[in-house]
Amino acid sequence: MATLLASLKNLRLPHVGPRSLQSQGVSVQNVRPIYDCGKLAWWAKWTYFLVIADLVVTASACELTLNHWTTWEELPKDAAVTSTSSSSSSSAGPSNETGEVAGHYVPRPFWQRGLFTLANFAGGVGLAAVLLGGRSRIVRRMWIVPAAASATGAAATSASERLLVIQSPLHTKGQGAVMPLHRTRLLHTQDKTEMMIGLKDRRGHYSVGLQGAEVDGRKMSPWDARKALYTIWYGEKKGMQLFLNSAKVKEEAV
Repeated sequence: MATLLASLKNLRLPHVGPRSLQSQGVSVQNVRPIYDCGKLAWWAKWTYFLVIADLVVTASACELTLNHWTTWEELPKDAAVTSTSSSSSSSAGPSNETGEVAGHYVPRPFWQRGLFTLANFAGGVGLAAVLLGGRSRIVRRMWIVPAAASATGAAATSASERLLVIQSPLHTKGQGAVMPLHRTRLLHTQDKTEMMIGLKDRRGHYSVGLQGAEVDGRKMSPWDARKALYTIWYGEKKGMQLFLNSAKVKEEAV
């Protein structure tokens, strides 16, 4: 039993949620970011409000569907005759002369209500996941910092030894996503005011807005910001070549 308790105590569960930069051995204190997005998109600012509203609407739709989704059901003929006779005896004139069919509303079959409830629930939760996931993939700020010093004490200076630090709106000041710079790549998009950061060993990508953003401490036009990021990422020569290639692809697409 003691061995089992010791094993459980030493068991390390996978980390869920944003990680602090300190736990990843990185510090960006007093380091100027290479990119700052400035203002966030309106939906990124109001994501939590939108998620709460979505969940409230989803819960209401599920409750209405499960408990109040009905269908019209005709009464049996004998019940309809009995109902008509009783209403005729209690009224001054004849009833049911308009040809109306007697009936009432009853809940739909449970399998119909259950399936539609599950569809409402899946749609609402899926929309909330898309909003939160999209918010976590927006780049708010990012830094490129040298990796930890090697065993010989030499500072890391090559591109393969540099680390990319990304902060999304999901991260607080001391949190961020850290990855080797050489495991990322810049991707062009059809939108002239946006770029993408592709991840070679992870799923998904990050969105980098260029309109009104600061690159290397200066506000630039989207064109100049794109050029500056390619240069920072790949160096002067290769960066310029990739930038011109991306511009050529854009022109051909247009």
